[in-house]
Amino acid sequence: MSITLTGGIPTYFVDQFSETLYHVCQQKDSKFGQAVRMESILNAEDKAFDMLDEFALTEKTERNPQTPIIEASTQRRWVETDPYHNAILKDKDDDLSMIIEPTGDFVQNFVKAVNRKKDDIILAAMDGTVKSGRRAGSTISWASQDGNVKYTGKDTGRTIAWDTEEGNAGGSSEPGLTVEKIELVKEYFAFNDCDEDSPIWGAISPRQATNLFGQEEYVNSDYNTDKPLATGRIIRNWHGINWIVSTKIVPSISGDVDGDKTVYRCPFWQQDGIILGVQDAVTTRIDERKDLSYSQQIYVHMNMGAMRIDEDRVCFVEAV
Repeated sequence: MSITLTGGIPTYFVDQFSETLYHVCQQKDSKFGQAVRMESILNAEDKAFDMLDEFALTEKTERNPQTPIIEASTQRRWVETDPYHNAILKDKDDDLSMIIEPTGDFVQNFVKAVNRKKDDIILAAMDGTVKSGRRAGSTISWASQDGNVKYTGKDTGRTIAWDTEEGNAGGSSEPGLTVEKIELVKEYFAFNDCDEDSPIWGAISPRQATNLFGQEEYVNSDYNTDKPLATGRIIRNWHGINWIVSTKIVPSISGDVDGDKTVYRCPFWQQDGIILGVQDAVTTRIDERKDLSYSQQIYVHMNMGAMRIDEDRVCFVEAV
């Protein structure tokens, strides 16, 4: 026999819904949740992360010299989390046990809502403003980092323009996503001495996926072992990049670096370059509402935020 809560809702219904929603969320994770570094934040609204600057050695030019000492330089950045929630009412005459099944519409819709919000949070962090300093008293904006301008080489620019002619890129005659622009992405991370063991991710819209299907190097089996035309699907790991196709990558009116062209701004990043701080992955409650004919209220809550830890690990590619 199940134990019944005050108001008549069996506790196993509450436990089952909570467990079901949590596990289904994990199984059907957001598209971007797997592509970032996840950190737990306990009993706090935010959390600081320190990035240690590189060290250099001093040449020893004599015997028994005074030992040189350097100061360790760090940069502190903060992840701030925000709460999100919603609820829905189930009429007393509905079958609650059917609603809380893994395939139930209520569960599936809440899973989609949680994962969409998680993706929004991560995407906003790619070029969002970061709080920094000892007490989060300063900010670091994307545009202020080495001039958010056309990619030209080492230490200059973090955007590969739609009409770039750098490297092997074809300029305005090849405005979409091309193999040559992907090569510049790899060059960008190499110039910044980024950890080669950290996975690289790229988010594109269905339009850029179409661009790839028009690239000889992508569809020709002489260049890869997979056959994207045969399956009609994007190769998830191609050219050393893990690809995410998302409708959240949308055209930005006059959004190119020159401010005069409508482009898709596609982010590329190393997994360790974006931190997702999670205070509450998902919490649920089922309560009886006596003011609403004793309907059951199903409530879902999450609390998280994301932050860019290092500009060198993020870049954008423009595509028309």
